[in-house]
Amino acid sequence: MNLFSLSDLKAFQDDHPSDPTFDLARKHTRNQLVWLHERMYGEIRARRWDIYFRPEWSITPAAVSEAHPRVNALRLRYTKSEYVARLMQKQYGGISSYDQFAWLGVGIDGRGIFCEWNIPADAKLDAQNFRNKLALGPAEKKTIRQVLAELGGEGVLALQEQDSEIQHVRCSRLVDLNVLNNTLEKFTPGVHTWNLVIRLAVTDNRLQTGSAPDELLYRLAQLYGLHQFGVWSPRNNYLAQTLSRTQVDAADQEK
Repeated sequence: MNLFSLSDLKAFQDDHPSDPTFDLARKHTRNQLVWLHERMYGEIRARRWDIYFRPEWSITPAAVSEAHPRVNALRLRYTKSEYVARLMQKQYGGISSYDQFAWLGVGIDGRGIFCEWNIPADAKLDAQNFRNKLALGPAEKKTIRQVLAELGGEGVLALQEQDSEIQHVRCSRLVDLNVLNNTLEKFTPGVHTWNLVIRLAVTDNRLQTGSAPDELLYRLAQLYGLHQFGVWSPRNNYLAQTLSRTQVDAADQEK
């Protein structure tokens, strides 16, 4: 028996995301995400990953409300430690919620199950840190291309501006330097959401109840390297990096 079923998807399809009569079904699905968290988080801490569960934020609401008129998906999200969040606020200011940080997560929507690395448009500092690091030169782009190559055809990057998708490309294509450069040229921190997703069908045998936590943790591990590479931390600080025009041009023109 799989952890999720095709019937779980109905609450996120057609007009159902705005229908309160599906709140109970979504709450049941949300409980499944809580169950997943309880089985994955101990291993996340054992591996000493620098991502954390925030009780007030990590699991998105299941019920339709004035604040959430549509529930298009449910997510279990992990983000920065409270210490790093406070340090960023102290150094740069302008941070009022965890929605302003990049995250790793597992979720369900009308299409199925997904694992994602998401840099929201509101996460301008993490996005700029990622962008600045990649602009340093060939070595940084080589690193990210190696990680993207491991994702192969299963990983898909979507660049979004509000409700519009402006770029949709498989990670296997981003390994090509020209494709990566063209994609980065379209990515503006503070304007675009960077969403890298690995999708699985709810009927996938790997998502049987007994094996789903290990399978989804494996997928998160594939994305964790990108998260560590890009997001701001005291040991990964590229916000103050000053780039000359020559450096930027050299990075963009690398062959």
